[in-house]
Amino acid sequence: MTGSRALVVGDVIDDIIVVPTGPVRPDTDTTARISRHEGGSAANTAAWMAHQGAPVDFVGCVGPGDRERHEAVLRDWGVRSQLSEHPSLTTGTIVIVVEGEQRTMLTDRGANAGLRVDAVTDELLADAGVLHLTGYSLVDAFSADDLARLIDRAHAHGVLVSLDPGSAGFIADYGIDAFRAALRGIDVLLPNLAEGRLLAGLTDENVPADAGLAETLLDLAPAVVLTHGAGAVVVARRGEPTASIDVEATEAVDPTGAGDAFTAGLLTSLLGGADLVEAAQAGVRVARLAITRPGARPPQR
Repeated sequence: MTGSRALVVGDVIDDIIVVPTGPVRPDTDTTARISRHEGGSAANTAAWMAHQGAPVDFVGCVGPGDRERHEAVLRDWGVRSQLSEHPSLTTGTIVIVVEGEQRTMLTDRGANAGLRVDAVTDELLADAGVLHLTGYSLVDAFSADDLARLIDRAHAHGVLVSLDPGSAGFIADYGIDAFRAALRGIDVLLPNLAEGRLLAGLTDENVPADAGLAETLLDLAPAVVLTHGAGAVVVARRGEPTASIDVEATEAVDPTGAGDAFTAGLLTSLLGGADLVEAAQAGVRVARLAITRPGARPPQR
């Protein structure tokens, strides 16, 4: 890595988080706690990185009239954002129904589909040490060729490129083989267990998040960090021993954004010069903090 800043590119979302007080009852009322938060996997990661002290640039797209609000919220965490406004698509919105550690997400991608790869300028890349992307942008904003050109530009500037696949459902919709092919050039792949199984071509839901699965994914990237909620994190690297990192049990208030917080802790640590195992340990610590509070963003400064 030659630059000192993190560059995060991707989705901005308005989250509506619903926590039912009991089983959801069809065709009638179910009492619930409902809260609204700014979110989006990429924007969440940027906020958590800034919260950890990393200098962060963020690039995304919102709906008409929403740029100032989202930029101000990110600025409060210390994120320097470059948001464009789509002329007609509204800001992306997700309704997240939280039941224990399980979440059901109803997603309207909205203006995220209007994000263009040329919004990532050479000036931003010149200052970056790491570029973080999510698979969400590949679903509806960037073509595979767009992504390949961006990765090549990043590498030309000496930038490490990481990618969180984002959603097993969207990977399946996109096409597993096409998604795998689009990952060419990624340096660090950050799937969860469901995404890892899918990308490995495994349909057995009993396949564990273990060294074997993580090592299978090394055909997609030279480094893979496989997460599994409260389960162990597996770090696999070509030519090096695979490591497993235990996750301390923590009572979850809201698991929304825990993966984004993990990524933020890991990338912030990498920027600081840590190796990948140390960085994953830092990611576990940040994710543990994230699940103890509502919403997907860190506490305000």
